[in-house]
Amino acid sequence: MRTLSKLILSLLAIVVVAFSSCRDKDKSDKSEQPQVIRSNDELKPSTEDVLTAPQQLKSSLNALTNEINDGFDDITRFEQTLDTTDLSLLSQNKRAKLRNNILLAKNAIQERRRMLVNIEDDLNDLDEQGRVEVAQTITNLRQQLDLQKAKVDQLSAKLHSSTSKPKVTKERSDSTVANAPPKETQVAPEEEIKKKEQAELLNNELNECYYAIGTRSDLKTHKIIDSEFLKKTKVMQSGNLLLSYFVKADKRTLNEISIKSKKVNILTTHDPQSFAIEEAEDMTIIKIIDAATFWEYSNYLVVQVE
Repeated sequence: MRTLSKLILSLLAIVVVAFSSCRDKDKSDKSEQPQVIRSNDELKPSTEDVLTAPQQLKSSLNALTNEINDGFDDITRFEQTLDTTDLSLLSQNKRAKLRNNILLAKNAIQERRRMLVNIEDDLNDLDEQGRVEVAQTITNLRQQLDLQKAKVDQLSAKLHSSTSKPKVTKERSDSTVANAPPKETQVAPEEEIKKKEQAELLNNELNECYYAIGTRSDLKTHKIIDSEFLKKTKVMQSGNLLLSYFVKADKRTLNEISIKSKKVNILTTHDPQSFAIEEAEDMTIIKIIDAATFWEYSNYLVVQVE
């Protein structure tokens, strides 16, 4: 009988201990629950984070608007330079510098057009009213860039046409010169030859172009490309390019470029209708169909291979 009583007491003790253990575990679980809730709360984006994308987009648009306005100022100053300069007397170095400024202006316009496209792709980050406002701003900026391009083309034509103007020389009033045979018969052939040589040299300079082919690593090492936000690839401005890595060519005779790679990516901007890409065995061939259009915005071609 005593043995039975002890057994019953022992069973009751076990039940009590098990029940206490379950209560402690339940309390422990409940005490941990707020930590889980706090952890989930920490993962929820704050209102500030949600507004980051629209704020960044509008900030980029404002910065681009300022750049385009600065572009107008640069073009106006360049126009004043041409208007106050006797272009027929320019040295080759100064003329080359002016042509380079025109190319830089064209490249800047094209780059800003690409930036507008990038901003346009992110319009879904805005609410309906914001999309309408930004879309209208983009339309206005595109019109401004069209005006800038038209003006730059006009200045480029003006500079190019000045290369054919003959150089005017002063007539000497010396009596010995007056009694000499007509000046034209003495120096005309030499002047004509010199003018032709200068015209040919200038024409050759105008038709210079450069192309670079390499892997992403090679192009980055030689400071030809740079990585932007979200790993977007950007070709450096022509003034900062390492020309020793480029191949120099003539736009008039460069009809195609053969590349020993099946995968190529043209990083510079060229009209898609001005060239074609063909594959031949283990090579890729870039065929230039319309050279004037292909090199319209830049004298540089950058091709990334794998």
